[in-house]
Amino acid sequence: MIKQLFLSLILVVYIAALNGQSVQSASSVISIGRNGKIASKNWAANGEKEAINIVPDYSYAGYKGGGVAIPDVPVKITLSPGKGDQTKIIQNAIDKISKLPLDKNGFRGKVLLRKGTYNINGTLSIRNEGVVLAGEGQGENGTVLKATKKSKQTLISIGGNSKISPISNTEQNIIDDFVGVGASSFSIQSAKGLKLGDTILIEKTPNAAWFKVIGMTQYGWTPTAYRIKHERIITGINGNELSLNIPVVDAIYKKYGSGIVYKANITRVVANCGVESLRLISDYASETDENHGWEAVKIGGAEHCWIRKITAQYFGQSCVTILNGASFITVEDCAMLDPKSRAVGGNRYSFNIVNGSFNLIQRCYTRSGRHDFVTGSRVAGPNVFLDCYAENGRADTGPHQRWATGILFDNVFANSIRVINAKSNGTGHGWTGAQIMLWNCEGNKLEVQIPPTAMNWNINTNSAIAESNTLFGKIINVVFNSATQQPRSLYVKQLEDRLGATAVNNVTTPEQRRGNLFNILKQWKGG
Repeated sequence: MIKQLFLSLILVVYIAALNGQSVQSASSVISIGRNGKIASKNWAANGEKEAINIVPDYSYAGYKGGGVAIPDVPVKITLSPGKGDQTKIIQNAIDKISKLPLDKNGFRGKVLLRKGTYNINGTLSIRNEGVVLAGEGQGENGTVLKATKKSKQTLISIGGNSKISPISNTEQNIIDDFVGVGASSFSIQSAKGLKLGDTILIEKTPNAAWFKVIGMTQYGWTPTAYRIKHERIITGINGNELSLNIPVVDAIYKKYGSGIVYKANITRVVANCGVESLRLISDYASETDENHGWEAVKIGGAEHCWIRKITAQYFGQSCVTILNGASFITVEDCAMLDPKSRAVGGNRYSFNIVNGSFNLIQRCYTRSGRHDFVTGSRVAGPNVFLDCYAENGRADTGPHQRWATGILFDNVFANSIRVINAKSNGTGHGWTGAQIMLWNCEGNKLEVQIPPTAMNWNINTNSAIAESNTLFGKIINVVFNSATQQPRSLYVKQLEDRLGATAVNNVTTPEQRRGNLFNILKQWKGG
């Protein structure tokens, strides 16, 4: 065993040396200091010389920015199962609570559905803040909502469309030559008119040179389409230097077009809403039927909300879909089981962050999905998948397309996890992500490619095949099973360092704090 381990190490180093690449290890990007906290090490982006980036702090993901326990909101209306379609009855209860005044904590109340089955031939919508829809358990003998409509149906919708309104005459150029990943401050042309607490958008303004360097011009990527917006709050102003509430997750280079900053009013539909303790099932006609329940829960234009203890079965697309304007959302203890739809492109995205920032998906399970833990196009992080398990997945987990940034896959098991240059696949998906961290993940095949001007990591993954790729060539790293990299969870450790042990206890389970959850999730299977 020792001889095999020694030979594997030699081969890894030898292959990497031949290709001018360094072998990734946790010690190359972080270490634990004498104070017991993470000490980030500077690193240079692929193709760049200056080591002036650090690993992003992903711990801001989740309800209230991480570390805050999800509240138990008081019940105001209780319903029991009835005959026929129950859509209007439940919706009327939701709407009635929506008209109640907010309490001091920002909540109106909860609709509680007693155990039993409720037929739903439409969509239940939460459209006002402070409203919670809950059942009495996600198991087969709990509260079951059955989607009966014979067309693609969203069973539960939270929020809607957010609205971004730039404030005129506030746009300023970023003047630094380089703003690194992990930076929490940078300089602009003038900070006049800005103040602490202002919401700003940091917008990259890439030029043609950047697309050429990363090799995406041939796939139709254009400067206008990739002006990706990152929402932040000003926490400090020193002359023309701004400090931010959450660090940057994608580098800004002056030579590649730089970026701008401007104030904006961002209007979201709801806040402080939740869906919990329900089993959602779809009535379907065949294994490949696509005219039935499609998304179990969809959320957009929402902040500081949660979806927990939800099991979705037979839906064609997803258990949870997170859309534009969804921020600081926690999805936990949820499951997507046995989707009924064709196992082809566009279908079966079990837990899907289509867009949105600062979202946490943890302790979730899937069975027979395709892209089970996945992000969409131009998603601006941080976002986190923590302690999740995908069984019998038909495609890969990971960022799916077009430069998602700042995503952490922390202790995720899937048949295949890939962070790649998808090139012309799909609609020209190209580089799927940057600053994507795989931390203590497991699967049959884990593949990480690193785009120029950025970085991705594959830290201590446990896989039969692990590959690292560059833009113009390929190296295969021979890896071996080893002890779990400490800390076990990067998200949990970053949260502890930032907010303390109480914050960790607020959002994790005792089992989670003791170790890996893969066996527990595999045995649970959604309840």
